[in-house]
Amino acid sequence: MFFSLAWLFLTLSLGVWWWILGFRQAKTISEISISEARQVELNRVNRMLQLEGSFFLSMLTLGGVTLAVLSYRDHKRSKLISDFFSTVTHEMKTPIASLQLQIEVLLEDSKHPELKKKLEKIWKENQRIESQMGNAFYLASLMQGESLYMESLTISDLCESYSHHEPDLHWNVLVPKETKVYIDKKAFFAMLKNLSENAKRHGKAKTTKLTVAKENNQVTFLLEDDGTGFLGNKKNLTLPFLRHSKTSGSGIGLYIVKKLIEKMKGSIEFPNSLSGFQVKLILKEVP
Repeated sequence: MFFSLAWLFLTLSLGVWWWILGFRQAKTISEISISEARQVELNRVNRMLQLEGSFFLSMLTLGGVTLAVLSYRDHKRSKLISDFFSTVTHEMKTPIASLQLQIEVLLEDSKHPELKKKLEKIWKENQRIESQMGNAFYLASLMQGESLYMESLTISDLCESYSHHEPDLHWNVLVPKETKVYIDKKAFFAMLKNLSENAKRHGKAKTTKLTVAKENNQVTFLLEDDGTGFLGNKKNLTLPFLRHSKTSGSGIGLYIVKKLIEKMKGSIEFPNSLSGFQVKLILKEVP
């Protein structure tokens, strides 16, 4: 919206300047003492410049106003979609969490193997819904340009906190636990969960390991799995809504991870590996 208004102002200014300059030049020439025939010709050229310049400015104004109106409508439509995603994901969090808790209680009380197996399947599907709702929430936040809650945290805090969220992820910390990074804790945990779930769901991985190391003044988080890996073009991995195979997801997860790590002034890489799949998140170390 801002750029369309700036473009309109700039082009109109140039157009008006050209029109006034041309009109003045034609008027100056017509006032010079020349023959009557030349005077008539110059007057005709002067009128032609006025008409053509006025038409040009009218078309320029019409096009600029149309562009500004369409940009404003598109902005309103995007905001409406973002608000819808934000509202839906916020409203769905409570019932999903409640359903998750009830399933866990039923799993603990269930004595029948067949019923337990069905409940485990429901529990996994509910986890998947919760993950997708989380992605929708962060996608809406990114579309609205919302800022993250950045804070300085130690690797020790991150490791201990995330172990409660996902005890299956093995942390291999090769840096002093007092090492600090500047991140949004909630968003960072959502990124790790997204990556580990991708490894299990799409890569059929049984185990995942997160190695924390230092490279110069940067802290790297290397997530490795023992799954089937990825044989396609890794440059396309972070493109949204691009399916690489019949079993792959929508690509929204990795797109969100990329955008979130970039908002934390970091980057994402996909190193080559002989087996499984690897994702490296790179963040600056806090002095």
